[in-house]
Amino acid sequence: MKFSKLIFSLTIIILIVAVSPAHSQCPPVYIFNGEAAGDRFGVSVASAGDVNGDGFDDLIVGAPINDAGGTSAGRAYVFSGQTGDTLYVFTGEAVSDYFGSSVASAGDVNNDGFDDLIVGAYLNSAGGILAGRAYVFSGLNGDTLYVFTGEAKVRFGISVASAGDVNNDGFDDLIVGAAHHPAAGTRTGRAYVFSGQTGETFYTFTGEAAGDRFGHSVASAGDVNNDGFDDLIVGAAGNDAGGNNAGRAYVFSGLNGDTLYVFTGEAGGDVFGDSFGFSVASAGDVNNDGFDDIIVGALRNDAGGLEAGRAYVFSGLNGDTIYVFTGEGRGDEFGISVASAGDVNNDGFADLIVGAQGNDAGGFNAGQAYVFSGQTGNTIYVFTGEAPSDLFGNSVASASDVDNDGFDDLIVGAFLSDAGGDRAGRAYVYLGTCFICADANGDSLINFEDVDFLMNFYFYGGGTPFPYLASDLNCDGSVDIADITYLAAYINGTGAPPCCQ
Repeated sequence: MKFSKLIFSLTIIILIVAVSPAHSQCPPVYIFNGEAAGDRFGVSVASAGDVNGDGFDDLIVGAPINDAGGTSAGRAYVFSGQTGDTLYVFTGEAVSDYFGSSVASAGDVNNDGFDDLIVGAYLNSAGGILAGRAYVFSGLNGDTLYVFTGEAKVRFGISVASAGDVNNDGFDDLIVGAAHHPAAGTRTGRAYVFSGQTGETFYTFTGEAAGDRFGHSVASAGDVNNDGFDDLIVGAAGNDAGGNNAGRAYVFSGLNGDTLYVFTGEAGGDVFGDSFGFSVASAGDVNNDGFDDIIVGALRNDAGGLEAGRAYVFSGLNGDTIYVFTGEGRGDEFGISVASAGDVNNDGFADLIVGAQGNDAGGFNAGQAYVFSGQTGNTIYVFTGEAPSDLFGNSVASASDVDNDGFDDLIVGAFLSDAGGDRAGRAYVYLGTCFICADANGDSLINFEDVDFLMNFYFYGGGTPFPYLASDLNCDGSVDIADITYLAAYINGTGAPPCCQ
């Protein structure tokens, strides 16, 4: 009887494997929707850190066209990683502020043990028309800790981020971009670094020339030179050094503000060029050499087709190119958003996430987001937008560890999703454990090689699944023939995703 059941199971596996493989998408653990039509909820997403001190990392999402504070005043929402409940709702001060156009964790700027938040409102006119503002809120109670204000027409707050602790004083600091600052001509751009402890300005970085749009993207670079001080990265997508609008990205020392690296886009163009530096982020330490690395997006690069887009990962140790990822097809705009994914597969190497809002796999401009292994550069997973024109992947970020299971999680925005009303917008949170549930051979890929690995383990005692318990795909307490058939069906796209226990 056992033998006949075994033959039956093997026959099922063979039939399933014979079908062309297709990945079934890991389901999101949370889906957050915009409140009303036109909110553009999800245009910005980020980890909020642990704002309530419960041991679970939380999330922040911007909705810059929300009308609660006046037409397009904007809003930003903080959600619990533990429960998905709304912890805070912050609202723009005035009509057309576009508050929430940029959001980020601020780190712990007041050193009270609770992570804080920073939100940009780049069209706020308190400092003059279109001057822009950035607001820092306490994670402990939601109070406003700082309000930074730009000068007229500079669009201060178009990008915001934690700067890490650039002066090593134990207080996290902040960086804000003002991409239209006319320091050396129209839209030269600037980026400002502020002390978390005092609110004073540490550094002011300025673009090289008119039209550079320096500061359109800003981020902490981590500690790229391993000197104990967090460094900074700033994108200038309009810089012409590599050709018209080829773009540049600059890495600055947190210790003294010196320029550590300048990376330049590959190609210019009549209108956009590569727009290298449109998005920038720390990549974490992708090669595990003790130096944090850098990722830069070039959404207009044509290597994979007209405006297919590219993303580049550079070594913090020496500036060498570690990886170049290329969009799949024309108009994908791969690289419109880039981020460290944290370590989603818990292999000790930081991973990466890149958005491609124009990808058509889920319908015209449904969008996709790609997760790449830091260790190998292989694609770990691809998430696909639910509906045409969602522009899923316009924003991507690590969600840190929302379920406190030791695996980093992910958040992706789809700001034109109609699920909550016409262009209300959506944001999706995915668990990192989903990536390793079926990765029996530990190569950061889920494919039929994992089926072969499990069959060898089950029938011949060869190899131990990595990790063992995560290969119990149906969660019945053992790794057996049922898990092999389960995995084959999942990869083929006809079965449910792993239980991820």
